[in-house]
Amino acid sequence: MADGFDHTLLDGAALAPSEAISFFRQKALIPTERFGEVMDQAHARGFAVAGAASAALLQDLKSAVNTALTDGTTLRDFQKDFDRIVARHGWEHSGTAAWRAKIIYDTNLATAYSAGQYAQMATPEARDIFPAWRYRHHACPHPRPEHVAWDGLVLANDDPWWDTHFPPNGWRCHCTVEPVTRSDLRRNNWSISEAPPLDLRPWKNPATGRTEMVPKGIDPSFAYNPGKAWQDHTAARDVAAPKLTPRTEIRGTPVHHVPPAEREAQQAQDIEALLKSGARGEVTAGTLPDAVQHVLGSDTPDVLLSDDTLSKNDPRHPEMFQHYPELPQMLSAPDVVLPGSKPLHLRVVKSHGGKLFNIVVKRTGDGAKNYLQSFQRISAKDVRRWLRKYSPLFGGGDNLSSSEA
Repeated sequence: MADGFDHTLLDGAALAPSEAISFFRQKALIPTERFGEVMDQAHARGFAVAGAASAALLQDLKSAVNTALTDGTTLRDFQKDFDRIVARHGWEHSGTAAWRAKIIYDTNLATAYSAGQYAQMATPEARDIFPAWRYRHHACPHPRPEHVAWDGLVLANDDPWWDTHFPPNGWRCHCTVEPVTRSDLRRNNWSISEAPPLDLRPWKNPATGRTEMVPKGIDPSFAYNPGKAWQDHTAARDVAAPKLTPRTEIRGTPVHHVPPAEREAQQAQDIEALLKSGARGEVTAGTLPDAVQHVLGSDTPDVLLSDDTLSKNDPRHPEMFQHYPELPQMLSAPDVVLPGSKPLHLRVVKSHGGKLFNIVVKRTGDGAKNYLQSFQRISAKDVRRWLRKYSPLFGGGDNLSSSEA
């Protein structure tokens, strides 16, 4: 059975699934001096490149990997980005540039796809339809004997063996897992097996000097399930994180009866609270003018911002986070409102502080809520192109002439 993932994607053949992108984007930057400082499950919540001790260098490397995931760029494209980043930061990395770029590219894309696949396969509905998973080894120049031996192994989808052996299981490992239905079991005469023993072997961590036990056939720091580690971390974070909800009152007065300036100041404070590490939930990002609420066809003028939207912020533009608290001012007085690319969406264009911003707002199907879908910097050229393509629903382009080109 096809597992829904074309693993030629690691060569930039197409775009990554949204789960893989979400997994990668939520990673925090972890500067390191050498391999071994960040191990196993820590990679599910942090982006680290051995020897990349600068946060600025890591941010650029993460942005390059993000481009490869979201745009489907090839290893050759990534290598060009890698060379530019190394030159910009003067990074003296180990190994040749071609080898190091390929390791970073392969490992991060393979791990992101693995986490995305697990997220799809581990839902209650998927587990019910696919009671078993099957390990698949794919032909390669230098196969690991253990991976070849595991090829075709069928185990229950909740077997603990998957906690340590869900691919990738090493550098440049392109093994995969495919879900198996009951009819697959019958048609192929497969049976659900018992998991092989772990057969732990000692390995001395070069960064800590400690001896760690690693399953035979798995490279150090790969003996974990990226998708499960991601889900476990997210669940634990949700339990401990502050829960934020849209404010209905300010100092005992209904929100919409509070003077606009005071309301916007409170909304900015709520956004800043959501931006803090670990905060969960949603807050009001701003209040639309009556005319814009009317064209959106919504029951409310408020636009909500969720932690899920923030987690998907493009790492190529981390500077956008400083502008989120300015959303209340932008949404309250847009310069141009255009139709969105999808039904129930609006594109709000605002000139603010000499810069142009694009804010996409989505109305829920029942009209009860509006959500901020994306927030980004744009150019005057973008606006002119949109104005040629769409008739403004509200406002015009006159107020944009003084903004950056």
